[in-house]
Amino acid sequence: MKYTIFAGLLLAGCSNALSTTPTSGSSTNAPDTCNASAHQRLIGLDAASALALPEPKRLAGPHDVVTTDFNPARLNVGLDDTDTIISITCG
Repeated sequence: MKYTIFAGLLLAGCSNALSTTPTSGSSTNAPDTCNASAHQRLIGLDAASALALPEPKRLAGPHDVVTTDFNPARLNVGLDDTDTIISITCG
């Protein structure tokens, strides 16, 4: 019985996983609190290029699960399936 409840809770937690499909470029209605606009030149380059970005930063691919906390100073680097940078935003 307790394994059935645990399995149900585990599956319920997985169903709320966030999609990390990033938007293209920096959002036009959000303030540039992390200076993301200065790093847009990295879009189209390999993920290794993002290592030079200042902290705090978060790299996330299309199948990665990320937290929902918002840090206006953090650079979010969106990657595609081939680890190419497709977006750089704040949050």
